[in-house]
Amino acid sequence: MTGYVMFRLGERRFVTALDEVREIVRLDGLEQLPGTEPPLAGVIVLRGAPLPVLDARAAGDPAESGDVLVMDVDGDAAGVAVDQVLAVLGGDELGVGEAPAKALPAYVVGVRTDASGPVLLVDLQRLLDVTREGWRATVAIGQT
Repeated sequence: MTGYVMFRLGERRFVTALDEVREIVRLDGLEQLPGTEPPLAGVIVLRGAPLPVLDARAAGDPAESGDVLVMDVDGDAAGVAVDQVLAVLGGDELGVGEAPAKALPAYVVGVRTDASGPVLLVDLQRLLDVTREGWRATVAIGQT
């Protein structure tokens, strides 16, 4: 693993593998499309192309500011809206914590530590599986 992206959802800090994130962009200009509903929050234009954005934020208010973690899904790009990206960290900047408790959601794949305490390591696609049911079908529809 080459590093981590640390982000915030609500008041909780998370990290995901840097390898899972193609790029990070501001959540500016989110356009809701007629006939769409959650989990698809809308699209933003990224370098002249529409990028579907799935909202992982608890409030999920498309009008609120935030950041987007752009990831690859079956060879296509999709964005995950988070409240805030806090840092991009090298692989050695976080310690390895205890194994996650079995009662934690399946998207928690590890625990890392920093000076502020434990930080949950999450798999973005599993996070969406749990928090935004139907997201894979939504992205697949957009690919046809």
